Formats: sequence, C-alpha cells, structure tokens
Amino acid sequence: MRCPLCMNSSRPMYCSHCVNTSPNILARLKIDLLMLRDENCKLKNRVESILEYGLGLMEGSKGVTNAETIEEGNQDVEGEILGQRLLKLNQLRAKRRYNRIRYRTTQLLSSLEAKRRTIERLEQENETVSVLDASVEEQLSRVRTAVMVEKTGQIAQIQRVLLNSQESKLNSLRKWFIIRKRDSYEFPYSIAFQPIISLKNFYRLPPVVAWSSISKMSEFTLLMSEVLQYTLPCELPDTSSKTLRLADNTVEDGYDDDNNVADYLTKLLINIIQLARRAGLISKSPVDLTWMLDQLDIDTLFYNMATSTKIPTKSVAQHWTYDKLLSVVSEALQLSVYAASPPSRQTLTGTIANNSDHWFLVG
Repeated sequence: MRCPLCMNSSRPMYCSHCVNTSPNILARLKIDLLMLRDENCKLKNRVESILEYGLGLMEGSKGVTNAETIEEGNQDVEGEILGQRLLKLNQLRAKRRYNRIRYRTTQLLSSLEAKRRTIERLEQENETVSVLDASVEEQLSRVRTAVMVEKTGQIAQIQRVLLNSQESKLNSLRKWFIIRKRDSYEFPYSIAFQPIISLKNFYRLPPVVAWSSISKMSEFTLLMSEVLQYTLPCELPDTSSKTLRLADNTVEDGYDDDNNVADYLTKLLINIIQLARRAGLISKSPVDLTWMLDQLDIDTLFYNMATSTKIPTKSVAQHWTYDKLLSVVSEALQLSVYAASPPSRQTLTGTIANNSDHWFLVG
C-alpha cells in the first residue's frame, strides 16, 4: 500500500483472494494470530494475578499468585502496589465518613448551642416580666420540652456512633495482637503467640519471653487507652531495648533487679484495673485487690479487660494505695521465685531455660 503523497510503500497490502490461496501468507498470519492470542492470555493471567494479590493484601492476606505469569525479580511488586493503593483508598473513604460524622456532630452542637441561647433569652425575659401570660408560660414549657427531647435524642445518637467506632477499633486491636485463651493450666492465655505472664508463672519463663510478653501487654494497654480516650495513671518505660539485650545475651540474668520487676508489674496492674473501670468492667467503688490477684492474677485480669468481659470483685472500705499494692505484688513474686527458682526452671519441653531462649505458643 502506497502513500498518496510521497508514494512510498508503508506496509504490504494483500487482497482476500491471495490471503486465502497463498499458504505462505496464510500460515504466517495464523502464526501471528496464535502468538497474539497467547500474549493476550499471558497478559490476562498477569492482570488477574496482580488483582488477586492486591485484593488479598488489602484484606490482610497476600493471596495466591500465579508464578508463571510474573517475571523473575519483580514478583508481586505490582500486586503490592495495587494493594497499598486500595488500602489507602479504604482509609480515605473511612476518613471521609468520619469527617462527615464530625461535621454533622458540629452542626448538631451548633444547633444545640443556638437553642440553649434561645432558652436563656426566654428565661431572662421571664425574669424581667413580673407577670407572664399563661399562654406564654405554656409555650415556653413546650419549647423547653421539645429542646430537651431533641437534645437527648441527638446525644444518644452521638453516643451510639462513638461506642460503635470504639468497639470496631477494639476488635481490630484484638485481632492485631492475636489475644487467645488456651487449654493450658500453666499458660492459659497468649498474646502475639507468647504466653501472657502472671505473678505465679513469671519466674517459670525465660527472661526474654517474660519481658517480651510484658512489652506486648503494655503496648496493647496503651493503644486501648487511646481508643477509649483515657489517660493512663502510670506511665510505663519502654521494655523493647531490655528484650533485645536479653535476646543478645548482653545481660547475665534478666531477674536480677526484682524491685524493678515488681514496680513495673504494679504500674501495669494499676493501668489494667483503671482501664477496666473506664470500660465498665469493674465497679468504681473500692475493691479487694488481694482477693482479685489470688483468684484471677494479672493474666486473667488482662484477658478480661482486652475481651470486654465482666470482672468479679469484692468490695472493701477504702481504695488501695500504690505502696500497699506494690507490697502485695512483691510478695507474690517472691512466692513465684520459691516455686520455680532460676537454677531449676524448665520449659514446657523439660529442657533447662536459658536467658536467651525465645519461644512461642502455637496451635
């Protein structure tokens, strides 16, 4: 086929008769068609694999990829990018939804403020006038009643939205930390596949496992307090550096400073109890903490707080002080030392536990 301007041939052009009767042309075109179909099939499989991996990554799992359709060295890169973009899209949608709720809440508060000012103005007028007409008094009463009914309904609606949002975040937090109850007498609960420590089993664990469990419990408690919008009474130091030093064998014994252990566990216990009170799981009246620790211990208290389970209590006359609670925790830790001293401490498999041992609960 020739260009009408420069008369140069741009590409060959064959009539239908030659195409159908010439074996060379027909075979070449069929081969090109088959190669094009094969390439389209590969591209389709690659696109499906990328979509599958990206959607799986967005839902929290990597999904299943087709290794034959992904080039070597770039495996799952496109899928991961797509998953991140989809996850960001979901976050933006959630943020937009929360902004709408916040904007609606602001509007409701503005409306309530305007109506409150109206009520105050009417009350001032009522005070300036010596004698009000009966109809005016009745109208003012109706306005007050209507405003109070509307205000009560709006507050209840806002509270429902807040509670639903908090419960959703708490469920995500529990799934993230993988808090589970196990069929084990010695370690009945686990967090992130690690045993949740208690005053009875603290010295039965290797130091690196015990401090790693405390670190996870402290991190969960801090995040839960942010969800419930509550300031913890005791600020806990970061234990991640201590866990790393124990894992690297840079310290001889993780149990040397028992006072620090008792102080840290006491502060953690206070935060757990106050968070449980904030969530309505424990009565706000004074409770017997000795009885509670003897019956439940820290691991059960933490699990009930994390899963929003009611905690049984026993009332006392007055609230406990920090020093009194510290003495109770120290005494319980001393009993734990006598029950499982470091020289005779063994793991679940019967082997002697070292300071650098770091194992997990599975199954």
